[in-house]
Amino acid sequence: MQRLYSIVLIVAVVSTALFTSCTHDGLYDSFETGGNFTQSNVKIVQIDTFAVNMSSFRYDSISSTGSRLLVGRYDDPVFGEIKSSAFIDFVPASYYFDSNAVFDSIVLNLPYDGYYYNDTLAQKTINVQQLTKEIRLRNNQTDFYNTGNVATASEIIGSKTFYPRISKDSLTIKLANNFGQNLFDKIQHNQINDVDQLTDYFKGLKISAADTEDASIIGFERSGAYMRVYYSIPDDVSTESEYQDFTYYSTSDPKAFNKIEGNRSNTLLRNLNGQENEGTSSSLNNLAFIQSGIGITTRVDFPSIRNIYQVNNNNGQIFKANLKIRLNNAYYSKKLATPDSVAVYVADQNNDLVGPLTTSGGDAVMGHIDKSDNENNEVYLIIPVDPFLDKILNSATYLKYGLVFFPLNYTQSVNRLVLNGENNSQYKTRLELTYTIYDK
Repeated sequence: MQRLYSIVLIVAVVSTALFTSCTHDGLYDSFETGGNFTQSNVKIVQIDTFAVNMSSFRYDSISSTGSRLLVGRYDDPVFGEIKSSAFIDFVPASYYFDSNAVFDSIVLNLPYDGYYYNDTLAQKTINVQQLTKEIRLRNNQTDFYNTGNVATASEIIGSKTFYPRISKDSLTIKLANNFGQNLFDKIQHNQINDVDQLTDYFKGLKISAADTEDASIIGFERSGAYMRVYYSIPDDVSTESEYQDFTYYSTSDPKAFNKIEGNRSNTLLRNLNGQENEGTSSSLNNLAFIQSGIGITTRVDFPSIRNIYQVNNNNGQIFKANLKIRLNNAYYSKKLATPDSVAVYVADQNNDLVGPLTTSGGDAVMGHIDKSDNENNEVYLIIPVDPFLDKILNSATYLKYGLVFFPLNYTQSVNRLVLNGENNSQYKTRLELTYTIYDK
């Protein structure tokens, strides 16, 4: 089983048949001459009858170590209950408070990073709890994953109900005075003098949404988050409060991650429970699915592409090939928006990633969302796949490989896509191929 890392955007597998086989005569019946080059005896033909198989699956876990803290919950009509909780550790700027200092208050400050998904007009509640275990990587582990968890005390030491204002700098949550007083006293009385002693008492925070919330998931900057302890010194001539910040514990090992959960038990996607457990688009109402953060993705295979050898006795080559997939408008809204583009990866027969799909020049292939058809309100995902088809034609190994798609920031967001499958009655996903034929 493969875990996906943060450099990989990640998600599902696509498989369903449009065209199971292709004969010499059948191919020529579908040709439309696009141009004639009489002096060079070259013809350009368009073909869109090669089979495309689509399926969806979910990776067991994906990396959730990154620069963003994701917090919130909402109900998705397609993907079910979506929730993200953030875990983070802090350390003080110094292990010192003046012996005359008097504790005042403690707050948690979370800077908005501009990311949000679903309804930001709905009221949210964020709860803060202390961790009872240290945030620590296991042996041979280099990342935390979206399925990870850290034991947490039941007491809520901070809570705030609010309407998100993403344009503002940050969200401030007042924390319990007894929590701040105890932390302050231990440092002031030299019971905490270094990070090891700090960890014995304070192991970090869990920041999560209320379990009944149906609002949005918000992104906060990990590196800019801090706890601030306010205090005063009696007889000090200054009228301003003193403070000391506890900032993100940034070490070579990450001390922050997101737990991103999806409850699909009452949805069409309830059986997507592992990367080798694919759901064909025909078994999913002729649809395919992608969801960041959770690990769902779509896979596409091209089972009959080698029948192109029958064209003109293999005397030609692929000039250009685009996969054209319609996004199903019934599943989108301003709140549940589409990403602008997807990264394209090659996956083997077990859905383990082989690597990114690249052009002959080594550039990463990207698929883009085309919204240019305003008249018909039709939106398409367009993916250049000729580099992959060339690999299939030149390597028998690639016959078992397929393509999978990941929105940008796949591990640090919850964006999703609902795609028409290859046999969808509204629009069948198709491979649009331009082929050059060299006549003798």
